[in-house]
Amino acid sequence: MIARKKVVPPVTPKIVPNNPRQRLTQYGLLLLAFALTAWLGYQAGSARVPEDGKPLVGQSQASGQRIAELEKERNSLKQQVAALEQSVQQVNQALSAERTRKQKPAQVKAVKRPAPAPRPVTTVTESAGYSLGLEDIRIEQTDSVSIFRVAFSVLNEANNDDRVTGTIWVAVNGFLDKEPKRLSFKRLSADNRSYVKMGFNRQQNIMEEIVLPENFRPRNVLIEAKPYGEKYTGTSEKISWDPK
Repeated sequence: MIARKKVVPPVTPKIVPNNPRQRLTQYGLLLLAFALTAWLGYQAGSARVPEDGKPLVGQSQASGQRIAELEKERNSLKQQVAALEQSVQQVNQALSAERTRKQKPAQVKAVKRPAPAPRPVTTVTESAGYSLGLEDIRIEQTDSVSIFRVAFSVLNEANNDDRVTGTIWVAVNGFLDKEPKRLSFKRLSADNRSYVKMGFNRQQNIMEEIVLPENFRPRNVLIEAKPYGEKYTGTSEKISWDPK
């Protein structure tokens, strides 16, 4: 026996048309929701504008003023720095000029100062007016055979009142035991002096005793006057001596 299946017909959805009144109500609700949303957005925007907008504008103005003040301060500082640099430059120029002024005289002196010239050698011709002379030279016999007096005068031929000082040297040339011999004043003087002191203004008269050794035969006497300094020129004289 064959069982039969019951065929169920398909269910077709039924579209229920809206009522015009319901459709109008739906449109009204949608419009109300849109209006409410727009109003809430407007209120939110209006509330933020007074709180956020105005302070931002005020801050922007204050910042602009501060920036302008800073610009002025910067310009003022630039001017002050420029003035300070100019003042420092002027001071440096003044110091440099002062150093140059102080250094120039020393340099000029160093350039103008002449080199020391070599000292000229004094000759008899150049100093003829400032020379010494010997006069009246004589040798006198005493009571002793070996003792003699040597007398002479030394004078200033310039004929002025200058004080002339120096030394006078006396020597005797001859033969001792037939050998040539020169005897100095130290050997001839009794007190072993090397020279005679000289000191006078116009003229000095000298007389000294000399002692000849035994077996000495004199031939001449040498007298030399040597002044100190360079103004006066010394002189010397040699006279023959042949005692009888």
